Amino acid sequence: MVAGSVMSAAVPGAAAWDIVVGDRFIVAIAAPGPDTVIDAFADAADDATVSIESLVGIVPTGRDDAVESFAIVHWPSSDPSAVTAVVRGGAVVDLASPGGTRRFDARGVRPWHLADFETVVAVRLTAAGASLGRLGEAPDAVGHARAVLRASAVEWTAPPTPDAKQTADPADADTVLMLRRRARADDAGDGAPAPDAPSGDHGDRGPLPVEHAAADTILGSGRPPTEISRPAPRIHPDTSAQRVAPAPPDPAVPAPLEPPPPRRDAGADAPGFRVGAGATRRLSAPVLIGRSPLATRLPGASAPELVTVPSPNGVVSATHLALRLEGSRLVAEDLRSTNGTVVRTAAGSRRMRAGESIVVMPGTSLDLGDGTIIEIVSAPAAPPE
Repeated sequence: MVAGSVMSAAVPGAAAWDIVVGDRFIVAIAAPGPDTVIDAFADAADDATVSIESLVGIVPTGRDDAVESFAIVHWPSSDPSAVTAVVRGGAVVDLASPGGTRRFDARGVRPWHLADFETVVAVRLTAAGASLGRLGEAPDAVGHARAVLRASAVEWTAPPTPDAKQTADPADADTVLMLRRRARADDAGDGAPAPDAPSGDHGDRGPLPVEHAAADTILGSGRPPTEISRPAPRIHPDTSAQRVAPAPPDPAVPAPLEPPPPRRDAGADAPGFRVGAGATRRLSAPVLIGRSPLATRLPGASAPELVTVPSPNGVVSATHLALRLEGSRLVAEDLRSTNGTVVRTAAGSRRMRAGESIVVMPGTSLDLGDGTIIEIVSAPAAPPE
């Protein structure tokens, strides 16, 4: 886990979340979460190179078995102040910076809302109905670098530093907590009330097959690692661990604000695509691909680009697949096609569920049938000005 401490809270009557703490991420899934999904996150817990794309890809968002509410916080590097947050449904991520606290919610964005943040000193994953209070005061320590538990909230707090200046005034938050890349909406808000999350018995799923971290990485506790197991409802791993108290607020005047990063094209670093052996294309707007695509299938502010592909046997649907950008990430969505879409990567192949959206990386191929293959490739060179 990145430097800091992890705490959890179990509030009677509040929405329950199944939580997985990994070396580079924390995820909260509306309880009871699917066993296969939680197992997949547990398997990724010790992967220090795991990407946000692969984490989001674990969660089903199709029509039949979609996880309607979840939140992911991912640290892409060893810098604990830079995080990526993804939320869907009634899940929210509260983020604290030296200037205050703000809430990042889904705001109805589907299949999920993603944004990157800087100067972060604490995060909380919880339900939209929870109050936006001071972070770092959850009562129960999570005493393992990798753990699975059930709680109503989980918080990560950066190690205290002598020059840390943290207040609880949400009014100052947006001037300090900066988005590095925006995905659709990025304003703070309280969000809609959280959907009802069942809090029935979760059961003991037994020990996780996760390799133990070194003793000095167990969230700063200095204690030797112990076996990580999935607890019964509202039982946290080793709640006797000593709590790491957050730094007290500094009454001094806050330090000068950092200037915002320079603006750039959101798709400048995004992957491109090509149809078969055709030319590589850069996305400047959503792309609809099919036998005879219609723009009405993908509503949005930007007029989509229509790409017609041959289908002698009528296997490819009229409007079969959509490609769009979420920040610098390329998302593919099966538009409830008749034949379906087969995704092939180095790890294997699978058929997308009707209406499913996934993040696709360079090297991925999307088979629409009838010999139509969409290749996802590295970012193409920018056209000459």
